[in-house]
Amino acid sequence: MKQFGQNLQKLRTNNNMTQEDLGKLLNVTQSTIAYYESGKKQPSLETIVFIADYFRVSVDYLLDRMDSFISPALQTTGLSQENLDLLDRLNNLTDADRKEIQSYIQFKERSKNN
Repeated sequence: MKQFGQNLQKLRTNNNMTQEDLGKLLNVTQSTIAYYESGKKQPSLETIVFIADYFRVSVDYLLDRMDSFISPALQTTGLSQENLDLLDRLNNLTDADRKEIQSYIQFKERSKNN
């Protein structure tokens, strides 16, 4: 479950959360989160499902059973593989980086309309 811990840490830091923040959300201590992230402790299945739902990723992604955070349901939406890869890359960015990219997209859309 070490990979679970690495994926959890990645999701937590990409969402600008501290271990304490995540601990409060899960009703556990900061040290429990540290144990999860280091692979020394394993959360319950219920906790894993809650984490996946909260971060909008699949349980398979959290458990490293697939390379992408994108759920199989989303993969059947008709989006191209290129767009699915882009979504995956966006998910790995921080909130601040995603907002910056969103601002850039809005700028490009406004430029196109002028």
